[in-house]
Amino acid sequence: MKAIILAAGYGVRMKPLSDRCPKPLLPILGQPIIDYTIRQLKSLGISKIGVNTCHQAKKIENFLGDGSQWGVEIIFSREQEIQGTGGGMRGFYSFLQGEDYFLVYNGDVFARIDLSGLVAAHRQMNPLVTLALCDYPPKNNVTCSPEGVITDFSERLKKFIYPNNRVLTFTGISVVNFEVLNYIPPDIPSNIIDIYLQIIERYPGSIRGYLVSENNWMDIGTPQAYLEVHKKILLDRQPFFFDLIPEGSIYQGRETRIEPGATLTGFVSLGNYCVVERGAVLKNCVVWDHTEVKSDTYLENGVIDGNCFFSLSRGTGTDSCFRS
Repeated sequence: MKAIILAAGYGVRMKPLSDRCPKPLLPILGQPIIDYTIRQLKSLGISKIGVNTCHQAKKIENFLGDGSQWGVEIIFSREQEIQGTGGGMRGFYSFLQGEDYFLVYNGDVFARIDLSGLVAAHRQMNPLVTLALCDYPPKNNVTCSPEGVITDFSERLKKFIYPNNRVLTFTGISVVNFEVLNYIPPDIPSNIIDIYLQIIERYPGSIRGYLVSENNWMDIGTPQAYLEVHKKILLDRQPFFFDLIPEGSIYQGRETRIEPGATLTGFVSLGNYCVVERGAVLKNCVVWDHTEVKSDTYLENGVIDGNCFFSLSRGTGTDSCFRS
C-alpha cells in the first residue's frame, strides 16, 4: 500500500506562523509534524509516499529529500497553483496506479490513531472510502449512521436520514480506493468533500466511517491549537507518538542551552541549537531552532523564531506578530 500526504495548503488559519513556516514543517518538540507522520506511515509498513507541495514548496521538499532518512521513498507533486484536496489527490494518479487503495493523510494532522485498524476496516467492508472519524464537538459536521455509513457533510444533502445518526469530525486521515480518482476532474482545483457528496448521492453506502478516540488526534490548524498540543504533551502528560513524553514540562532540543537565571514556567518547548539567556522569562511558549532568547525577553503563550515573536496574549489578546 502507498500513502499520500497533502501538504500544499497556504495555512491561512495558521497565519502569521505559516508565513514563516509551512504547516507540515511546524516543529512539535523540535521535530516537524510531517516527520511524525512519515514515521507513523512507515510503522504500518508503507515505504512509498507521495507529497504534494505548493506554498513554500522548496522548504518542504528540501527537508524531505528522497525520504531515505526514514527508509522510505518520497515523490513530489508540485502544484503551480493550489489544486485543493481533490485536485491534490488526483495529481498522484500515475503514482497510485496499480493500487487497489491508498492511505491519505492531511499534512497538518498530529495523531496516533490505529492506522492498521483503519486499513483492516476498509478491507473488511470494502467501501470506496473509509474516513477516520472522532467525536470532537467544536468541529463535528460529518453525518454517520449507526452502521458506520457516511450520509452527509455539513448538512449539505439532507437526503439520507436515519434514526440515531451521529455527527462526527473527519480527522483528515482516510483510506481511498483508486477508483475514486476517476471521479475527480483532472487539472482543475477541487475539494474532495464535494466529490464525496457526489459519490454518496450516486452510490449510497459507499463511504464509511471508522471511529477513533479524539484523545489521539489534533488538527494543528491554528496558533492556539499549535500551543495546545504542546500543553497536552508537556503539562497534561498525554502521549502522542510512540509514547513520547519528555521528563518534566520543559523540552530542550539538541545542543540547546538554558542559562542560570532564566525563568521557564508552564510548558516550554525549545528547539535545537537555541540559547535562553539569563533573565529571560518564558511561559507556555515554543521556541524554534537556532533562536537566541535575549535576557530582556518576556513572553507568555507565544512562539519565537529568531527575532520574530508571536503571542496570543499581547495587546488586546488578538493574534499578532512583532519583532523584538
